[in-house]
Amino acid sequence: MTEYLKTLKALDLEEVPFSEVNLSVLSSLLKRVLAPGTRRKHAINLRACLGIPVPCPKAQQKVYDLPSVAELHAALEASSYRMWGLAMLYAGLRLGESCTNQPIKGNVLTVDRQRLPDGSISGPKTAGPVIVPQWFAEEYAAHDFTRSHNTVYVGIRRAGKKAGLQINPHQLRHAFATNLVKAGAQPNILQAQMRHHDVAISLKFYVQHTQGDIEAIMNGFGKA
Repeated sequence: MTEYLKTLKALDLEEVPFSEVNLSVLSSLLKRVLAPGTRRKHAINLRACLGIPVPCPKAQQKVYDLPSVAELHAALEASSYRMWGLAMLYAGLRLGESCTNQPIKGNVLTVDRQRLPDGSISGPKTAGPVIVPQWFAEEYAAHDFTRSHNTVYVGIRRAGKKAGLQINPHQLRHAFATNLVKAGAQPNILQAQMRHHDVAISLKFYVQHTQGDIEAIMNGFGKA
């Protein structure tokens, strides 16, 4: 409901009577939103709450300049938000999921909640278990992750800036997926670790590759 109210405000619909809202009006207002991702978010909110089939742009992959895991880890190591960042980098947690304590047993972290921007707790976008490195599991179990969205987001950005890198929470989730594949994870393992219902989402929207990755593979072709 909170996100729906934000959409109404963004589209100047707060004072418009429901009887005057139709597909034509909503489509016209959405066209004014230039960013495809933001337009998609508003369209999804309107569809869910009003049941009107407004045009919804297809999801687009966000491509980041991904530093190595070692570089990302080093940048986060010097930050007071180290553990939040490592939860994104080594467990693939989303921002809201990293801002609250998830149940953990052994090296299995079970994602079953998220903290919303208003501070309330709800179910996550996708739930499920994630197997994490043993060293990380031990640190995670002893840490309190209760923090606000904005505090953690700003802390992660600052950690990157101090290290001369551009880092944000969603980028760290991309790094998690990309490096799982580089480490040899099969598609079904990637899907499970990302907690996606369809492996195509993991592969299409999160896994990135570079020219160097392709060259490294092709240079080995044809060798006995």
